[in-house]
Amino acid sequence: MTGSDAGILFAASTMAGAVNSIAGGGSLITFPVLVWLGREPILANATNTVSLSPGSLAALHGYRRELTGLGQWVAWGTTPSIVGGVVGALLLLHTPAPVFAWLVPWLIFFATLLFALSGPI
Repeated sequence: MTGSDAGILFAASTMAGAVNSIAGGGSLITFPVLVWLGREPILANATNTVSLSPGSLAALHGYRRELTGLGQWVAWGTTPSIVGGVVGALLLLHTPAPVFAWLVPWLIFFATLLFALSGPI
């Protein structure tokens, strides 16, 4: 990794962290930057997912007071999230790199569309 790559990644991750702290969707910044810098899409996806984990845990801790009394909702949301994450990871591990590279623009488009329409939905 060159110094300029590190600077670009630092700037992208800083912007993504700011976006995630407000509304979520920072992956729409970091993932394309990783691919643009030459990382294989599957590696970029895995790197992006792992890099978001500390922020998710910090948000859970930060919002713990707001979650008081919502135990049942948290349980209902946690189970499908874990199952979906495991199924998605298994699918990713068994998807050929060229197929995933072809799917990436469509996945980003779908994620952007879902993010943009999240209010009305």
